[in-house]
Amino acid sequence: MSAIKCSITSTGTGTCALSGKEGDGLTVSFDDGTVANQFLSWKAFQQLLRMKVGAPAAKPEPKPTPVPAAALVGNGAPK
Repeated sequence: MSAIKCSITSTGTGTCALSGKEGDGLTVSFDDGTVANQFLSWKAFQQLLRMKVGAPAAKPEPKPTPVPAAALVGNGAPK
């Protein structure tokens, strides 16, 4: 894993420079110049870090698919 150098100027609420959405996040600059004193949401900041280190994106755990209850075929009465 390689080192990523960044400076966090402030935290708070604002409009994310990547997504354009309003929310909680931080104002950050990366030493490699990809982002310079821009507000990023926490989610965008995490995604950018994952992209920089080459880590796979976090995936939500799959919800189990409900299995239908067994059903009787016919009425069950002998002929």
